[in-house]
Amino acid sequence: MSISIAPISSPGILNPISSASTENNTALPSGDGAQKAGTDFAKFLNDALGQVNALQDNADKASLQLASGQIQDVSTAMVALEKANLSLSLTVEVRNKVLDAYHQIMNMQM
Repeated sequence: MSISIAPISSPGILNPISSASTENNTALPSGDGAQKAGTDFAKFLNDALGQVNALQDNADKASLQLASGQIQDVSTAMVALEKANLSLSLTVEVRNKVLDAYHQIMNMQM
């Protein structure tokens, strides 16, 4: 009786990333990459802040529903509140790191 073992292939996710990055470099004219990256980063930040706001709204709704007796499970409200707390803490820490980096750049001597 013979058992064959299939070899492990390389992860498929690595190939699209490398091919996409080479396609984007050739498609963009010089100077447009920074503008596109800035727009994408701004969109990313707006989306992230929107998600934090949505988590805060969900936590507010959960706490009101718990206080009014609409939900009986305390853990549901606590999970929503903890998600909102963690996301806000992360947002504040990222802001602090960005401000720290900005101050370090502004204090550099040229």
